[in-house]
Amino acid sequence: MVKDILHYCNVSLNKCSKISKTTIEYYDFTFVLSGTMTYTADDETIVLNKNDAIFLKPGTVRSRDMGNEPVKFVSFNFTVMPNTQLTLEIFLPNCITSDIKKIISAFPQSHLSPYYHSKEKVANMLNFILFELIDVTSLKSSNPYVLKIAKYIGEHITEKMTLQSISQEIGLTKEYTANIFKKEMKITLTNYINERKMLLAKDLIISNEMSLGDLSAYLGYENYNYFSRLFKRYFGITPTNLKSKN
Repeated sequence: MVKDILHYCNVSLNKCSKISKTTIEYYDFTFVLSGTMTYTADDETIVLNKNDAIFLKPGTVRSRDMGNEPVKFVSFNFTVMPNTQLTLEIFLPNCITSDIKKIISAFPQSHLSPYYHSKEKVANMLNFILFELIDVTSLKSSNPYVLKIAKYIGEHITEKMTLQSISQEIGLTKEYTANIFKKEMKITLTNYINERKMLLAKDLIISNEMSLGDLSAYLGYENYNYFSRLFKRYFGITPTNLKSKN
């Protein structure tokens, strides 16, 4: 997903600095851990409080107000691989989960450095965060069982999952697991799993040297032809044709 990290910071300031109005040529993803920050994006004023984030795409006209109180925030400026589509909203309220905070804390540097594969580590960290946000914001339910199911799927996305294995993990019957998920999410459990796997497959085809057969097996599909047909159903192109373009 992430191609290059242009800027990274994880800082605590007495007050945030002003950013003048300009059109950005990269993605800007910034979230607040404490305090408040005020942005303007395409003439829309957005106030970020604790655990809120802003996600700005290339071409956005962006500015930031001078702060007047202490603030701790994390910010990434980055580019993505060709054909990658990030569909996150501009304003992401209360989206910073405990898992995101854990991975941020595992990388103690406050800025990029030329040492210790800093840029590569930040890119991997950002990939995790973006996938986490996509998963969190795509959920249409606050039901704790549905959230637990979705979390389990996310954590085992490269494994072969069945209704039986998921229901056993959640502690529900197969029938109740299938029914509650479809009722809350408006999609069957099988289709949801395949959708998440196909999105990951697309990113891996674009960014990874893994053979398509190995990739299919890696994602839990024993039959490559089935994997290829499923991929084309979602994206209108076969894995082979997509790989040949990248």
